[in-house]
Amino acid sequence: MAVASYPSITQAAKPSPSPSVATTTGKQAPESADQRLADLKKQVNLTKAQEAKVKPIVEKYVSDRNAINADTKLSKTDKNSKKDAQRKQYNSDINAVLTPDQQQKWAAAKKEPFQPKQAAAASPSPSAKKK
Repeated sequence: MAVASYPSITQAAKPSPSPSVATTTGKQAPESADQRLADLKKQVNLTKAQEAKVKPIVEKYVSDRNAINADTKLSKTDKNSKKDAQRKQYNSDINAVLTPDQQQKWAAAKKEPFQPKQAAAASPSPSAKKK
């Protein structure tokens, strides 16, 4: 009998995911314009003038994207189509404010989450090179 109860004990010991983590239903927590802007500033080192120009772009993008996600009348296909068109416009608007060097940095930063983890583990970290 002790063996039969073992799986339930291990399942109970697992921590529940935080509310900001996407659940298995596929729904995500509403995105924050402040977080997206902070990420962009970090990724490309925005100047104050650039930050002032991109802030309304980011705020509109996040607001519109959250509205699309919350729209229960749209099918998943329609939502994806609208989000794709919105993402293309957003990228174009942001790139219009960035310098060519910043555009390259941003493009690389957007691809980073999709890189295989093995490649990241195989290459030495930048901090390791400084030693």
